[in-house]
Amino acid sequence: MRRKSFSSACCLLLILFAEPQATAQDALRAHAEVLNASAPFTYPASVVVGPDRNLYFVDPVLSSIFVHDLKTGKIRRFCGPDSLGTPVTDIAVGTKGQIWVLNQRDSKVRRLSPQCVVEREFKVSLIAQQIATNAFGELIVLNTIGRLFDLFSADGKLLRSFGERIDYGEEVTTQELNDGNIARDGDGGFFFSFNYPPLVRHYSRSGRLLAEFKPESDVPIAPPDIKVGGSGNSVSVTARYQILVLDIAADKQDRLYLLISGKNKGPALQQGTARLRILTKTGRTLKNVTLEHNFHRLTAGDKSLYLLRNRGPFRVDEYVVF
Repeated sequence: MRRKSFSSACCLLLILFAEPQATAQDALRAHAEVLNASAPFTYPASVVVGPDRNLYFVDPVLSSIFVHDLKTGKIRRFCGPDSLGTPVTDIAVGTKGQIWVLNQRDSKVRRLSPQCVVEREFKVSLIAQQIATNAFGELIVLNTIGRLFDLFSADGKLLRSFGERIDYGEEVTTQELNDGNIARDGDGGFFFSFNYPPLVRHYSRSGRLLAEFKPESDVPIAPPDIKVGGSGNSVSVTARYQILVLDIAADKQDRLYLLISGKNKGPALQQGTARLRILTKTGRTLKNVTLEHNFHRLTAGDKSLYLLRNRGPFRVDEYVVF
């Protein structure tokens, strides 16, 4: 492996090119170059890739969106708090380049123009957890209460609500353990990985549950331990449970890429993981990969998989998929 090194205290972009004769079960073989980039953000909570192959980061601390231009290798602020208002907590990019942001505090989703002008906004479920788009450009919203998901048209019309949450018999525990991550498939549906239990579900665009499976694990997963205390309007929650799948992404062939941890919630979210597992859409393991660095989030582009380390020193690695 040959590397070109540049001085950078902030963010590195590692591009790995797959060998043409590689098969789906081969590792992501590589010839590598390290590219220089600046990273003005504080905490890039998540990353998505647009049709232009630029990477978009949401920083809830700065209430800003940053974009990494792959042509110039530079990172710039795309939107700031003057345009976005209350802190943004998640971002999604549609198939036609529409940029959506979730403002969890006021339970609103906003669609932004390429000039960071709010083109449309609408209310979503109270304390929506996450947003993503499907292959038709519709918006998937992960809810804290009620049905697990809402599906909206690109114009903000509620199309349907669906998805049964796992009931733990206590409201706060049920809300805590039904969080997770979304990865769209190629047919308008999506995959959802629960933080706990270690379970992946596959939903169709209509909301029908197509399949569910538990990823293989060499780490014993203990029962969750969640304690809820306080009185009146003051509630304290102590949550101890293991997160097996930190994040999930799917490529155009519906192969799944899972960041595998197995640590308790705090260390898992703080430390990230160097373990990447590649699966079929039905859960069969194709490959286990040990990465050179720990990562917290990942997203799939047209022909690439991007991995984000969102604690300093920040890092994004790109793997070409085949």
